[in-house]
Amino acid sequence: MKKLIYILSVFLLTACYDDKGSYDYHDICEVTIEGIESVYEVVYRESILEIDPQVTVTEGDINDTTRFAYEWRANVAYNSTELLGTDRVLRYRVDLAPRDYILYFRVTDLQTDVVTVMTSTLKVGVAYSKGILLLGEDSQGYVDVQMLSMLNDTILYKDLLKDNGLPPLKNPVDIIHTGAANDSKYIKLWVLTEDQGYSLDRQTFTGSESDVFSDLLFLSRDYETKFVPVDIIPRTKDKSGNTGGFGGYYRAVVCSNGYIFSSYLGLMGGDYYNDPVNCLSTDVNTYYEAFPYLFYTLNSYGGFVWFDVQNKRFLKVGSFASNSSLMEDSADDPFPWNQGSTERMLVYGENGLNGGNSSGVSFAIMKDPAGSYYIYKFLATSNPTKESCYTITPVAANFEQAEHYAFSSRRTVVYYSVGSVLYAYDYNRGNEKLYTFDMGDPITMLSFDTTIEPSENPLYVATYNTMNGGKLQKYIQDVHPDYVGLMPDEASCWTGLTKIKRMSWRAIQ
Repeated sequence: MKKLIYILSVFLLTACYDDKGSYDYHDICEVTIEGIESVYEVVYRESILEIDPQVTVTEGDINDTTRFAYEWRANVAYNSTELLGTDRVLRYRVDLAPRDYILYFRVTDLQTDVVTVMTSTLKVGVAYSKGILLLGEDSQGYVDVQMLSMLNDTILYKDLLKDNGLPPLKNPVDIIHTGAANDSKYIKLWVLTEDQGYSLDRQTFTGSESDVFSDLLFLSRDYETKFVPVDIIPRTKDKSGNTGGFGGYYRAVVCSNGYIFSSYLGLMGGDYYNDPVNCLSTDVNTYYEAFPYLFYTLNSYGGFVWFDVQNKRFLKVGSFASNSSLMEDSADDPFPWNQGSTERMLVYGENGLNGGNSSGVSFAIMKDPAGSYYIYKFLATSNPTKESCYTITPVAANFEQAEHYAFSSRRTVVYYSVGSVLYAYDYNRGNEKLYTFDMGDPITMLSFDTTIEPSENPLYVATYNTMNGGKLQKYIQDVHPDYVGLMPDEASCWTGLTKIKRMSWRAIQ
């Protein structure tokens, strides 16, 4: 808070040389303002901003409107000012455009023209600017978006795609807010389906059938294919909505047809992309199909790693690279980048925080032709490094039937689900163990939190039944070395939800 006092004095100068210095002096009424917070966070067209400041004066009555005048204003520096009220107590239904303002409270002594000012920060957000985005299906099987808004209290907003300008959508894939950026034109809100990816208005969730990813492409030639994004990186890495990419300028997208696009948005002047990068510098006209997931380090983006489905190999793309590079293998490595000798295929990928590396590590579940499964752990940095390879032992019952996976970032445990049963498999080599938890209803999603509470790394489990709808429960991991335990967070359980397929964190308008 800042307190500023402006005193207007008028001095009358005369040309009388015999001035005897006879003046009248008056005490100035001192005004003190307290009870105004340093920051106020409100919701556009939903909040009522109420502030009752404590104003004390050394003379007069603060309620005397012939003596004291009050004024509340919301200012944008060097831009605009909005009058919010002229009473000492502010009660204002927020109708300011979403952004940050300097909130001014002025008290003017009308007898002396002394002005006392107290300032604060006023953050105007929309109901959907901070919280957990939920993507799923409604009872009719159409794509549904809900949000657990967490600006002040947690409020559930439903049917965010209703009458938003898009046709009814099917087959949800993901919902992604690209996070903070130095320039708002780089910030996007995407709803991805198997058929198309739509960029939505970040404040209203409205969209258009023309706001699709392919409109962001500037290609040197025609491609006889449809570009539908299924994974966009980097994701938000913290509760403030920041990403691991410098200034929010880096972005990479993999499409359902196996094409990958990478861009440094600052050079492109916006969220735009040139030709695909899933080719080698030795043959830029041959493109290899990518697995629909990109590996990178969550806290420090330095390019990414992807899996070439055709040739069963991992390739890398640097931050500014326009194509992909091969990676070398050594005989004593825990696993090869090129899976040609093992014939293992990528089944599932996830970027996490495990491994004691501050940047983050990546996990890959691999399957060989004989039906055996493996876990690869590696650092997908600008210089990718292999960490470990674990063989999934017979202890992991029903692993081949798994419908959903999630890797703990706090210990060597991978969770997977089959129907309503949640399995926790400790893959610590030589000490493999399995734990089971019956969730009661079929599980529709597993997701570890690496953004809101990364150090705690809680597990979110979504379930669904036709009578009560979807449920989202947050579980705290028990890190006891001898067993795996999950403790439900009673304050973080939501019911009556959509049939959840994906969740993601949003903290920026």
